[in-house]
Amino acid sequence: MQKLIKKLLILLIIGILFLPLIQQKYKLIKFKPLNGYYVINKKPDSLSLKTWFDESFQKKCSKYLDDNFGFRQPLIRLNNQINYTCFKQTEAKNVVVGKHDCLYEEGYILDYTGYNFIGTLYWDDLLRRAKLLQDTLKRAHNIDLIFVFEPGKASFYPEYIPDRYNPQNKTISNMDYLIAQTKKRGILALDLNSWFRSIKSTAPYPLYATYGVHWSTYGMFTAADTLAKFIEQQRHIDMPELNWEAFPVTNTLKDVDFDIEATLNLLFELPHLQMCYPKISFITKPNKTRPKLLTIGDSYYWAFISNQIVDSMYSGHQYWYYFTGIWPDIWTPKNISVELNLQQEIEKQDVILLSMTELNAFYGYWGFIEAAYDIYYPNQNHEEYDYIKQIAMNDIHFKRHHALALKYHTTVQKIVDAEIHNRKRIQQLLKQFSL
Repeated sequence: MQKLIKKLLILLIIGILFLPLIQQKYKLIKFKPLNGYYVINKKPDSLSLKTWFDESFQKKCSKYLDDNFGFRQPLIRLNNQINYTCFKQTEAKNVVVGKHDCLYEEGYILDYTGYNFIGTLYWDDLLRRAKLLQDTLKRAHNIDLIFVFEPGKASFYPEYIPDRYNPQNKTISNMDYLIAQTKKRGILALDLNSWFRSIKSTAPYPLYATYGVHWSTYGMFTAADTLAKFIEQQRHIDMPELNWEAFPVTNTLKDVDFDIEATLNLLFELPHLQMCYPKISFITKPNKTRPKLLTIGDSYYWAFISNQIVDSMYSGHQYWYYFTGIWPDIWTPKNISVELNLQQEIEKQDVILLSMTELNAFYGYWGFIEAAYDIYYPNQNHEEYDYIKQIAMNDIHFKRHHALALKYHTTVQKIVDAEIHNRKRIQQLLKQFSL
């Protein structure tokens, strides 16, 4: 009897070992696909002497088997669940688990705490151009160029930022400086970042979800309503209105309210707050004015499009994602300044929105201000500003500067200032030798 039991156990173990192969071959069980961007390695080409002896065939086979073995999805989710539950660690790139399980994208924290502050020289020159451009467009073409400072997860929930980022030692951030300087210089701007924080404790429904990186659906509709009223006030017009019909609350997260959680690829859904998903209609009577709108913005703005806000309230709408992609084909990089007649596109608008959150603040609106400024004020370059702009617009260069800032417990601004100082010294020496 004992021998029979041993044989059965051995057969059971062998059967378990063969299960992944059977699942890989026949796909007996269908599993929910993993979230996020990844590339599955394909089965290698036919074997040859060359690919065998240079080991490329073996390497491709290994990668293929790693990506295609049976039960891959649930095993990855199990591993991720163990790491998250036991160690508060994630496999998702740049995702930070804060206090009380509040999830952040790290870039929000780095800007809020001041690590990413790129410097006053950069912002002062950019805002000088922005003010001239804003005044010129309004005076000559009755176009309102409006800066929209979107809220950010870190500035909205600073109390949950992990202690290792030293949030108690926060210094000035790019968003802080932008908000302060636009007020000081009289630049037309809608500060949703500060406004969201001011109504944080009084809003009837959450403005941010614990596991989302963007504003909640309720927060987005609130922002859209506020933006429309702001534009109405600036242009003295009566636009279509959001009609708040109902405020259903549910435990089932939708839209962007779990966009970070989805990338974690866990086995079980995390416990969360109930969220509000307003039922909205639009009052669009014939006497309402729908201004022509161009938006240069980041991913916060997607929800305006997917919820029919721009189609219902504006006309001739264009969305230039990061000033490198044109909606809906945003993933195809374009040099908009070259491929389009930028001046013509600008001057046919009623309103141009420059909309970004703190995560993207250091980009400085992705080069749009400089490109538009050069149309109306050509040949007015600034060497130091152009050098800093190259750093801000190049992810590799900026990450290198950011790494140096973290290594030496300083800020990107101080690293850049030191580089500019050294560049000046080198240029002076070169002039001396040339003499």
